Amino acid sequence: MLLLILLAKLNGGFLMYRKLIVIGLVCLMSFSIMALTAEAQDQILGPWLWMIAPTEAGQGGQNSTDIDSLAVASENAVTEAAVASGGANEGDPVGDYDWTLIELPGDGNINVMLIDAGVLPEANDKNNSIDDITSYALITLVSEEAQNDVTMKTGSDDSIKVWLNGENVFTNATNRGRSMWQDEFQVNLVAGDNLLLVKVSERGGGWGMHVGIEADVTAVYKAPPPPIVDITGEWLWMIAPTEAGQGGQNSTDIDSLAAASNDAVTEEMVAKNGATEGNSVGDYDWTLIELPGDGNINVMLIDAGVLPEANDKNNSIDDITSYALITLVAEEAMEGVGMAVGSDDSVKVWLNGEVVHTNATNRGRSRWQDEFNVNLNEGDNLLLVKISERGGGWGMYVGIRGEFDTAYRPADSDVGTAVEAAGKLVTTWAKLKGAK
Repeated sequence: MLLLILLAKLNGGFLMYRKLIVIGLVCLMSFSIMALTAEAQDQILGPWLWMIAPTEAGQGGQNSTDIDSLAVASENAVTEAAVASGGANEGDPVGDYDWTLIELPGDGNINVMLIDAGVLPEANDKNNSIDDITSYALITLVSEEAQNDVTMKTGSDDSIKVWLNGENVFTNATNRGRSMWQDEFQVNLVAGDNLLLVKVSERGGGWGMHVGIEADVTAVYKAPPPPIVDITGEWLWMIAPTEAGQGGQNSTDIDSLAAASNDAVTEEMVAKNGATEGNSVGDYDWTLIELPGDGNINVMLIDAGVLPEANDKNNSIDDITSYALITLVAEEAMEGVGMAVGSDDSVKVWLNGEVVHTNATNRGRSRWQDEFNVNLNEGDNLLLVKISERGGGWGMYVGIRGEFDTAYRPADSDVGTAVEAAGKLVTTWAKLKGAK
């Protein structure tokens, strides 16, 4: 009887031990699966937007890390800096190749990926790499909020260079075979879009990359917006002095047209109805003048005879406000169109009678200091820009993203003192060319 009890206990202990072993194995397997899943989630497979560019024989890999192969292939029409900050469009060429959307395979083999996508010709052995060549891979990381000091990981064959939002955040000039993960570094993500460009320079043998990030992001390709194109002329101009010392920032919200005309003409009237060339406001007439490329209002007005010649054209007239009026013609209604301005000093912008941007500041001008979005109606859109000058320089830049006609349109009803305006023709001065 005692022997049976002992055997039962031993058997129960064995069963318990076996159960513990099984539970342990299950836990280990679960942990392994979780680790693989996390690693797979970290790797950014895309699709990425790809470009390749050959290097000089024997000069790929480590030697070409800091050579701009995009600039070499395009004769400086496309550069690494431009793509890192502004992105690229699918289908656009650089040298002998086009930007192409392709998903990076999990093993990171760039050579096989490019052959399967038809970018490179089929080889007898897909693992035979093309030596001395560089790949560029572009993608956007979308973050719901700013994230600082997040870990980015890379593996590469051979050399690697990484840009985020136009800034070079990592470089490893090396010749090596790739694995996950060979490099780790910290990056900061802004809320919204974060443009990521990865360059892998191949010397010989294998060719590939791995990229991962430990952050809550969505990785997508986004076509860049059209570039900002200057609206240089012809604008319809008016100037009005302000009180001494009260120009610039201080006069941003003062209606200088109303002050100069004893309320016969107001900013609101002009912003809604426009104005007619030759009509007067105070001591000056509305005058059609093309804005020079450098945006210098003072020199422009002297050359046009609106202001008297000065010994030095760069001597500005202080405490004065300019108003510039033009019509943008849109083929269809558009929402969220990017517009940008630069000003010396303060700036205020109306579109179709509504204030769409104000910056009450005293500053020197440059491109582009302020960016904002506007909605365009189909057909004519009346644009009025006010620049209030305090002292020193005086000027403006105005630009828009896209392709539009611009025109001078006489006012629907005369604003100011009427002059001979009958029979005036609408003059379309230019067509702005924007990337599609």
